[in-house]
Amino acid sequence: MNKWPELSAHFHQNDFASGHAAGQLANVWHQAQQGTFDSCSARENHHQTPESSAAAVKTNLQLQYSYWLPETATAALVLIPGRIEAGHKYVEFINDAVRAGYQVFVLDHQGQGASERLDPTTHIGDVRLFNDYVTDLEWFITKIVQPRTQLPLLALAHSMGGAILCRYLQQQPNHHVKAAIFCSPMWGINTAPMPQAFAAPLSRFISQLNQLCSSHRWYLPGQGPYQNRPFANNDLSHCQERYQWFRSLYQQYPQYQLGGVSWRWLREALAACQAMRQGPAPQLPCLLLQAGADQVVNNQAQWQLWQRFSQHPQWSATSAHHLLDDARHELLFETDLIRNQCLTLINQFVGKLT
Repeated sequence: MNKWPELSAHFHQNDFASGHAAGQLANVWHQAQQGTFDSCSARENHHQTPESSAAAVKTNLQLQYSYWLPETATAALVLIPGRIEAGHKYVEFINDAVRAGYQVFVLDHQGQGASERLDPTTHIGDVRLFNDYVTDLEWFITKIVQPRTQLPLLALAHSMGGAILCRYLQQQPNHHVKAAIFCSPMWGINTAPMPQAFAAPLSRFISQLNQLCSSHRWYLPGQGPYQNRPFANNDLSHCQERYQWFRSLYQQYPQYQLGGVSWRWLREALAACQAMRQGPAPQLPCLLLQAGADQVVNNQAQWQLWQRFSQHPQWSATSAHHLLDDARHELLFETDLIRNQCLTLINQFVGKLT
């Protein structure tokens, strides 16, 4: 039986307040090995449309990835960030995982982090097809991760990354992932104040109208370029120290800054959520960690999908679900108390894997 590494927190909130964590985590990030590869839009050239001829719109996107290969590692972990997130943002968790004994691989999705964007002149969150994210992840795991490790592979995904990972597992039944951890996954989207029933048809109509009228994507109403939002009344984390660290990181690396989403992104994301509901249950042990105070994604949709998956006759008995009552959306950037709960639940889950 393989002994999976046991995660523990190396830094605490006061380490971020004092600046001690920032200095050490900068060293951890600079120790990463990094590379790039062509996104699926470049490899398959399947997105050539009239709008692609606009000078500002790229079709040969280069995606950035980073990895750490400690010699004493006994398992490997692929980390799949959420929307707006650069892999760099996860360096505290990466440090915890590397110190525990994991090799770690993280990909910046197209349009995010250090990866290239369809329109490099704006902060808009956009994608032509949601499945491009999925195809890029499949390439990353097959062509980048697997040639570099022979260790058992764990996948951990947050928010939009949880939708990407779920669709990957549904589409790739012969994957090599041993278990999947979903943190606040985007298995449903809060479209308020837009009624859920109208969100999908409206996003299809306006994104098509956008394509006819302009070569640049339109933001959803009320959304726009990146804003360095203050901690007060944020919907991401109760931890002011980690929140301020992440905002400072995005000021230090302005290429990470990303704003609101396009109507096309909403169209594609809603279609992906519908595809998840219609797709098969992932055939591997899964852990679902829900944030009880989540205002970003739809917890009811998470629970409904989990219930449907759990009724599948081949659903793994090792799978587990936990609701962290007071947590906000970004579980791994929460207070020490909530964050340590997450690490404990992950350790309990992987401790039962064979």
